[in-house]
Amino acid sequence: MSISKKKFRVLRIIYDFADENVQTEGLSPGPYELTVSQGKNPNYKIYVLTGNLNGKNVKAKKFKYSLCEGRVEVYNLPRAIWKFGPFISSSVFVLPYYFYFRLTKKINIVHIHQQMGVWLLLYKYLFGWLDKIPFVHTNHASIKGREMVALSKGEKLGFMTKYFEYPLHKFNDYLSTKVANVLIAVSDDTLKELKDFYNPKQPIYVIENSVSIDRFKKEGETIDYGFEKDSKILFNLGRLSKRKGIGVLVESLAILPKNFKLVLAGIWENGYEEHINKLISRLKLTDRVKYIGKVSNFKAPAYFRSADIFVLASDHEGLPKVAIEALASGNKVVGSHFKLSHAVPNIFYLKEKSVKDLTAGILKIDKQENRYQDTRKVIEEFYSWDAKAKDIEVIYKSLLK
Repeated sequence: MSISKKKFRVLRIIYDFADENVQTEGLSPGPYELTVSQGKNPNYKIYVLTGNLNGKNVKAKKFKYSLCEGRVEVYNLPRAIWKFGPFISSSVFVLPYYFYFRLTKKINIVHIHQQMGVWLLLYKYLFGWLDKIPFVHTNHASIKGREMVALSKGEKLGFMTKYFEYPLHKFNDYLSTKVANVLIAVSDDTLKELKDFYNPKQPIYVIENSVSIDRFKKEGETIDYGFEKDSKILFNLGRLSKRKGIGVLVESLAILPKNFKLVLAGIWENGYEEHINKLISRLKLTDRVKYIGKVSNFKAPAYFRSADIFVLASDHEGLPKVAIEALASGNKVVGSHFKLSHAVPNIFYLKEKSVKDLTAGILKIDKQENRYQDTRKVIEEFYSWDAKAKDIEVIYKSLLK
């Protein structure tokens, strides 16, 4: 089948495309894994335009490469400028590239993920009466909601965040609700916030973050964390910050029985590592906590398999992919401020993010039987990227009628 005859010719615009070539830590592989799942289908030709946050491909002068037997082509833009995000760097290139793909590649769908396409959305807002190509916009979070939660907790936003980054994020969210033909929210909470803040008129579908079920499974390589054999390992991977509840988790550890240990992996929020280290020292938990540094998503399955309970006592989430990855890898999960749309046996939702509730939640789920097989069935049916690719194809078909 020639490229011009492929049914879906998609331009995907994403802040970073966290494939195995570039990802080292912290970046969501979701858009990459969704693209690979879509790329299995010969009816697709997908062009990915990405800011290459880690910068590895651009530094190696690898500005373009192919995946899925050529059904996916990835174009790397210069990485975002530190502190400024993509708004006056990577995203500036999106509009001219859009015209290039529009004219030479005959794309018939544009699928934008979060803020990378802000200036393209502005173009569509001004000239949508002339340019009728359908836009799909995936909202991975509501920045207004995140800002409100931070301020309600007494957090102070940095100057650049308050006066530059967040206003542009909110401008992007606003434009997406006025321009896109279809909105996709990654959780019910994100859907609610979009409706509450922007009152969008177009259809909104909840398509949650998912996992690569080929990589995230209970069987496979494990890691020796160096604790005693009877230890029960609590695990957290991702952005290590106050918003993610790391301090609450450490304080809970001090109350839990001594055979409970904690492993932290990921990137520290600026200045937060020192605060947590002081807390660990004050609570005399030095021999019960380990920080293992940054972990690539492509090596993460082994770290999940080597833990017992994944904990995410967060202030605000869309649908955290790490929680689904943990479930798919055999962990039980304790979390707050997110909820899967389908019942999963191995997860316990906290009513409040507090030391008392978190401690009780960990003890409760620890006593419960690990119903991995039942959990796995739900993950495969509803939270695999292959399943989500089929859901999104239904949306694409409706736009191309």
